[in-house]
Amino acid sequence: MLLDILGQLDPYLVAAVLAAVLTLDNTLLTGLVVPADASIILAGTALSGPGEIALVAAAGTLGCLLGASGGWLLGRRYGMRVRRSRAGRWVGEHRWARAERIATGAGGGPALAAAHFLPVVNSLTPILAGALGMPYRYFIRWALAGGAAWVTVYLTLGSLAGGFMRENAHLTVPLAACAALLAVGLAVISRRTRAARAAGGSAPSGAAGAAPEAGISAPGGSPEPESASRPPR
Repeated sequence: MLLDILGQLDPYLVAAVLAAVLTLDNTLLTGLVVPADASIILAGTALSGPGEIALVAAAGTLGCLLGASGGWLLGRRYGMRVRRSRAGRWVGEHRWARAERIATGAGGGPALAAAHFLPVVNSLTPILAGALGMPYRYFIRWALAGGAAWVTVYLTLGSLAGGFMRENAHLTVPLAACAALLAVGLAVISRRTRAARAAGGSAPSGAAGAAPEAGISAPGGSPEPESASRPPR
């Protein structure tokens, strides 16, 4: 069983692999292929106590620090060329726009920290922060705080889920099926929501072909007095 194999891994090995994954996530955008959230939760299933969670969380936070710094430097060096590149277009403009709102929005530092909990967007925010000229000290302070919280929370959830599944192995298949259905449902809802927004944004503001108000103008273009329709006395 996969959980049994993960449970036998050395926590130091798990810590090293997770640090590498999170470093590449913000620098080379590997999270677009292998979501970092899933990687953290999977790492958590290999852990069995607060001590192991603390060790791997420290390594994961270091990975977030290195990755966020690399992403910021990438954006600082190449600016919006990353966004307009082939890989950037593959990401999707709607994701770039969402990350840009976080990097420039009124939410400030707390929004930067919370961006770690947004899949894909968390990989784009450091690049945009660098491209938009956000000071490194300001950016990295909040990125580090958000990364530490993100890694710790997801490792803890993964550890709890792994322990539960080991004790209730007979529920593995039903729970996996429910999780898959939930993921598919959320993906469909998200896609339909984006499509509805796109259709709404392109719709005309007024109803086409609306009839002109009566009595405003005559067919020739000059105003038609109301008395014109009255019979002569």
